[in-house]
Amino acid sequence: MKRILLDQLLAWKQRPTRKPLLIDGARQTGKTYLLQNLLGQTFERVLRVDFLASPTMAEAFTDTLNPQDIITNLELLTGQAFNPITDLLILDEIGECARAVTSLKYFAEQAPTWFVVTSGSNIGLLTAFPVGKVEQYNLRPLTFEEFLWASGESALISAFEQQAHSSAAHIQLMDKLTDYYFTGGMPEAVAAWFGQPEKSLLERIADVSSIHANLVEGYQRDFGKYAGKVNAQLIEAVFRHIPMQLSSVFDESVKRFKFKGIDARKSRYADFEGAIMWLHRCRLALKNYPIEGMPRLPFAAY
Repeated sequence: MKRILLDQLLAWKQRPTRKPLLIDGARQTGKTYLLQNLLGQTFERVLRVDFLASPTMAEAFTDTLNPQDIITNLELLTGQAFNPITDLLILDEIGECARAVTSLKYFAEQAPTWFVVTSGSNIGLLTAFPVGKVEQYNLRPLTFEEFLWASGESALISAFEQQAHSSAAHIQLMDKLTDYYFTGGMPEAVAAWFGQPEKSLLERIADVSSIHANLVEGYQRDFGKYAGKVNAQLIEAVFRHIPMQLSSVFDESVKRFKFKGIDARKSRYADFEGAIMWLHRCRLALKNYPIEGMPRLPFAAY
């Protein structure tokens, strides 16, 4: 699947010197695919380390933060050769290894010509981060334009890009927008929707619904694993109430999130602030700031 963010990553690659790249985002938004399959295909070789799947890879950072020593250790642990001049190093789920996060400062200072990229789904929860030493981007689910690219329907893609105003284009694009809303733009769901044309509509709907259910279950498992001092049950309650409350809005008026009814013992924002911030930092919820009165520039002031 083509992603808009790839153009910025390719521009990063072309610079004579560069900071390590960090792709932040919720689980399953396509971070690894973007780095390994899209950006990675422009390199001679890719060395990928996944700290979540292979915790022992953290040993490469235990005794040193020197970039050359780290590469030597990774070659020993993976059995793969790595050339910093031509190859791409991917440190996946870097939030699972605090020393690897710290090492980004030394990669930036001591090896600015190397190609080091990282990703993580719990970056917002880190207590220590090398500020100013990484180039950071956030990867969200597919946009509608990326969804159209995934469809492979060249005429429809062209109509969208050229902003065609014909009735035929409008009807077809509105149909695709409904499909986009249903899949939610998550790469696995989009792949199931477009990648199995031999299946009936009902079968594809069932496949996508199953993928959605598995994604939500995975997020809920993370609540208990990463919540720390914040009550995991409270995080889950807030998370479940967001779509429930959104579904009750049928007009265009602004509706605020209602805390009453989520927990029998809590009803104020202060009671839920920790859970809301946790979801926000993990990219599982987005804050919306309604503008009161007549909007004027700069918007940030409102």
